[in-house]
Amino acid sequence: MILCHDWRTEMQHMRHRAAAVAAIALILTTAGCYKSSDDKAAGAAPDGAGRRELVTTTPPGVGKVDKVTWALYRGTTSIDPITTGDYPEITVTSLMCESLFRQAPDGSVEPGLATGIDYPDAGTAVVKLRGGVRFWDGTPMTAEDVAFSIERNRDPEGGGYWVPVLDRITSVRATGPLEVTLKLSKPDYWLRDVLSYMPGMVVAKHYVQAKGKDYGTVNGGAMCTGSFKLGQWRTGDVLSVVRNDGYWNRAELPLVRQIDFKGIPDEATLTAALLTGEVDGAYLELPLSTIDQIRASAAVKVYQGPSYLIDAFIVSDMKKGPLADARVRRALSLAVDRDAYIRTLYKGAAQPARALGSPGTWGYEKDTFQKAWDGLGAPKVDLDAARKLVQEAGATGRTVTFGMSNELNKLATEANLYKAAAEKIGLKAELKAVSVDAYSSFFLDRQARAQVDGFFTTNYPNWADPAALYATFSLPGGPQDYGGYRDPRVAGLLERARGTQEPAKRAELAVQAQQAVTEDLPWIPNVAPDTVLVLNSKLTGATVSSQHLFAPWAAKLGAVG
Repeated sequence: MILCHDWRTEMQHMRHRAAAVAAIALILTTAGCYKSSDDKAAGAAPDGAGRRELVTTTPPGVGKVDKVTWALYRGTTSIDPITTGDYPEITVTSLMCESLFRQAPDGSVEPGLATGIDYPDAGTAVVKLRGGVRFWDGTPMTAEDVAFSIERNRDPEGGGYWVPVLDRITSVRATGPLEVTLKLSKPDYWLRDVLSYMPGMVVAKHYVQAKGKDYGTVNGGAMCTGSFKLGQWRTGDVLSVVRNDGYWNRAELPLVRQIDFKGIPDEATLTAALLTGEVDGAYLELPLSTIDQIRASAAVKVYQGPSYLIDAFIVSDMKKGPLADARVRRALSLAVDRDAYIRTLYKGAAQPARALGSPGTWGYEKDTFQKAWDGLGAPKVDLDAARKLVQEAGATGRTVTFGMSNELNKLATEANLYKAAAEKIGLKAELKAVSVDAYSSFFLDRQARAQVDGFFTTNYPNWADPAALYATFSLPGGPQDYGGYRDPRVAGLLERARGTQEPAKRAELAVQAQQAVTEDLPWIPNVAPDTVLVLNSKLTGATVSSQHLFAPWAAKLGAVG
């Protein structure tokens, strides 16, 4: 389940993201080391030794392309950054609208529409803007547009999703032609990263005010600064983006003239469309059972890259039921056969997870996170140790109920994996099966969660920092505070990380929080999925990492040559 992943909840965002999971719910042997792709690396898959070579990008396109058709798991409903929270909307909007800072394919954050951010004192952040930027209609981007865009995200009455991540900002003012000053209630050194995705995307003030509530819809359209602009958009059908020939950054003018986005929820239909060339590309947000068939085709190439994603099990209540005892949670984790799960469901496109903060989320201080990851050790099945923990906890014979849905292969596979694991270590296990639509209630409704001991999720932080995910369920009132996990050590470490300017110290605090979370296991990490890109063999240039969620992933897309 991919669900709102920020610091405090906002029900509208949660409902949107939770419904998405119900519909889709879905690294290297030396993790965290990435390189650009070449033809040899294309379609990287496990070899006989289980090694995988991940790539962050495909080689840049060299030839112009008139039109590309791209598959999404459903159609797009909004292209307004403040209400863009799920894969279809993110994938489309990130091509059209640019953020103040930009996430790079390796997870690092670099200048975007802003050239930098300064902190003259603990209560002030000054964003320095890039000159010469223009919107699609030719009007220049001003500091007033930037201040307006940030304020839209701060306005709780605006219906946006990102109010919580900007909660330390008390005021926003244009203080110069290329300068915006933010006043802060507390130091916030996550702010640059927050402004590297949807909350940092800039829209044209004059256009938004003219369109009002229609902005971002079929009726109102959009006005941004990106290298693609909105073309045709037919409700329930195709949304097209077309090259912005007046793009301000002439060095990054796209080779592709038009991209048509189509919603294709059916696996068989998507497979056939990719193999016949009806669809030219797709990011596979769910494991695809036909991936081996696709890999064998000369019509497409399959690329695997680093990802922010984590496949995990969420404990519903940390105070009652057999899983309220940390020993039982550890036992269950010891009994799960992650290698079999990867072979069965992910077809090799994942690695066993040692922690929730997987290698794809190490966007800074990689050596620090690598050392912590190595220190956790590879997860291995140990049924004897697991049975002993269950016995020590007095939980032998107690029943654990897993929330799941038989309508989605991933959820059914994962639930049965956990059921088998629980029964092998002296627990009884039951599956509470619900419809795909009802599955979102586990994320939204406390009463629904009370009927199960846990449920399954595929989650990710909004930028490459493990702390960004841990904060969602470890800080009281967080958007994913499902089980009531309370550890003052963890909450304190995360708050300190947010208020620490030096990246090395910030990473150390995140690692300390991770150690405690990994011992407590309010969420049990299962596997770290790869980013999987399927691309027509005649095309190249798309990103192969979670950067495709938040940055212009098709900027270098074009013909092979």
